[in-house]
Amino acid sequence: MRDELYYREKLAAAHIPEHMHDGYVLYLLHGIPPGSFLTAVLTNDLREACGRADEVNRAALYQHVFFLYNYAPRNALGSLENVREWMQQHSSEVAS
Repeated sequence: MRDELYYREKLAAAHIPEHMHDGYVLYLLHGIPPGSFLTAVLTNDLREACGRADEVNRAALYQHVFFLYNYAPRNALGSLENVREWMQQHSSEVAS
């Protein structure tokens, strides 16, 4: 399994806005539910992502997709069902 440093380096390299890094790391490593914008991105809901994005994230939508396509586990995204399952599977890791 990848670790926090790996994801933080890849997030920075993909030019993901810094205020989004914690949300990605907490979701990917610990199954902690992300905010509404990141949930929309993870579930491939472009319309919702555009509506929920702040100005910085709206301009960085390509970077979010680039990061997810290249570095995120495939089963952590793609649909609401995948995101829910990922959170359920990884939520126990927080308590450990």
